[in-house]
Amino acid sequence: MPNKLIRFLILFIILMVTGFSIGYLKTFISLRENHAGNNYAENIENHDVSNLEEIKLKPGAKMIYITYYSGCGHENREEKTAEERFAGFTKKQLEKEVEGWEIESFTPDEVVLKKQIDGICGDHYYIGLNDGYVTLFRGLPGVQSEVVEKTDILADTLREEDRTMLERGIIINSREEFLEIREGLTN
Repeated sequence: MPNKLIRFLILFIILMVTGFSIGYLKTFISLRENHAGNNYAENIENHDVSNLEEIKLKPGAKMIYITYYSGCGHENREEKTAEERFAGFTKKQLEKEVEGWEIESFTPDEVVLKKQIDGICGDHYYIGLNDGYVTLFRGLPGVQSEVVEKTDILADTLREEDRTMLERGIIINSREEFLEIREGLTN
């Protein structure tokens, strides 16, 4: 019984080695034939590509707009369906229509457009002081900001440590967080 198993294993190993060898030799020979005396660039030049059709945008294609804000490092991604007027546009035609955007990728079904803005996105809020009142700002303390809501809480009525933190600005992530802090300041 063990002799039959050993013969079978030896035969199996010989067949595997032979099969791999034949496959390797066929690949090696075909590579040599393709590159023997032929310059790859010459092969490309010998083909007429002038009649190839340019890639065009399909109706209903997806357009992905990615805005990068260098001031905060955030990226905003927005997906839309392409306007009907863009159907059939080539990449060059679309570049003329979407000034300010760089086309990162272009396929008939999807276009990815990128733009960089030197500033911060609208997702930043902080609580600070404005004209002696606790105020909600959009932006970052000391960078860019606009008043969103001025409260009726006077800075003079706050504890010294709260007033010091508000003078520097308390960065928050949502309007709900603002409401919680506001309520805490009034207690």
